[in-house]
Amino acid sequence: MKNKKMIVILIFCLMLFSLINNYSARYILPSYNNYFIKELMWYFISFLVIFILSKINIDVLFKKSFYIYLLGNLLLLLTIFIGTNINGSTSWIIIGPVSFQASEFMKIALILYLCTISSKELSDFKYILITLLIVLIPSFLTFLEPDTGAVMIYFVIYIAFLIMRKLNKWWYISAIGFIFIISISFFIIYYYYQDLFINIFGTSFFYRMDRITDFINGDGYQLNKALISIGSSGLFGRGIRNIPEYFPEAPTDFAFALLINNIGYLGIMLFIFIYSLLIYNIIKIINDKNKLFIFPVVGLLLFQFTINILMNIGLFPVIGITLPFISYGGSNLLSYMIIIGLILNIKKVSFDT
Repeated sequence: MKNKKMIVILIFCLMLFSLINNYSARYILPSYNNYFIKELMWYFISFLVIFILSKINIDVLFKKSFYIYLLGNLLLLLTIFIGTNINGSTSWIIIGPVSFQASEFMKIALILYLCTISSKELSDFKYILITLLIVLIPSFLTFLEPDTGAVMIYFVIYIAFLIMRKLNKWWYISAIGFIFIISISFFIIYYYYQDLFINIFGTSFFYRMDRITDFINGDGYQLNKALISIGSSGLFGRGIRNIPEYFPEAPTDFAFALLINNIGYLGIMLFIFIYSLLIYNIIKIINDKNKLFIFPVVGLLLFQFTINILMNIGLFPVIGITLPFISYGGSNLLSYMIIIGLILNIKKVSFDT
């Protein structure tokens, strides 16, 4: 109980960092003027969701996980046909004044359904075959939007489940070998047969690959501007009204760089400590009954936290991985707060259907 109360307190602390970022965003672009109010509203809704989920019997969510998974895929399919294109990606469904990303909520559906499948007695081969298909369907639909970051998140969840399954070591060796061969083949086609690459994957994905090669070559407008901002922040930051360099997607993909600008190196050390403490407290409540759900969540948080920071400091390609609880976005925040609400109530869950 102590760890669960601490989780809520730490998320409240992270909310303050997020609000600082989104308030300062108004001094970057006029289009960011409403980000502070919107993020505050989404946090209010999210804390309400946590409270509700922590009080009700959530066992039904696991029992109906297949239908939740099916709904998630239908929303992804719907996004492809009626979604709104923003920054080259058709990832948002807009209904009146509200927009949402189905891909953000798909990670919840995946964890729920993979928990149910993982609780069953299956041979290694059958388990891998079934779960891989479960992950590939939303990955393909999300890739078509395109949203490379979300696809990576789906596979991080899948890898976490494979680790927990404790398969025969030859499955892991085979998987590593397969990934290596596919990766080499992929880059050979990209570098030496670009027309074939575009025919297979499309022009949009070809340009996304260009962002990765920009990273390898040490180039890229966004990254260079973010690094200038980080390098000039100092111990205490420049404050929320003084953004020395404009860089696109500052409140989302580059939330970490923007936060350093606002609170400085000392402030960012406090932020990293609070974030690490949150993950530590989530780990502390893992036991044999709830590890199927919580372990993938820990892996997911660590992945997004680490990759976003590495993106911001130039050690990883810019692939659209946001910083959970900090980056602007109602869908991202609400999806993670739903997960937190489930964690706070996980003691009541039976994965059997």
